[in-house]
Amino acid sequence: MTEETEILFDVAVLGEQVGQFFKSDIGQYLLDHAAQQEAQGLEALRRVKCNDAQAVWDAQCQVWVAEKFRIWLTDAVQAGLKAQMILEDREE
Repeated sequence: MTEETEILFDVAVLGEQVGQFFKSDIGQYLLDHAAQQEAQGLEALRRVKCNDAQAVWDAQCQVWVAEKFRIWLTDAVQAGLKAQMILEDREE
């Protein structure tokens, strides 16, 4: 197995593991918590005084972290699916 194939295989496995994590109780809890944090951050942005730079920053960071958590996991799943497709194409 070449180094590139090993990397693709590892990415495919990671993507599958993250996909299973999404379906697990812990995964659902964390995804729900991230959605709740994002909603709270957006609500804080709606209510914060525009001249309160620290409060604006705090709310933006809360939204950013929640969004990034979901994006990182989704990116791992998508990369895994892409790697799996490449490996399957090479088998043909």
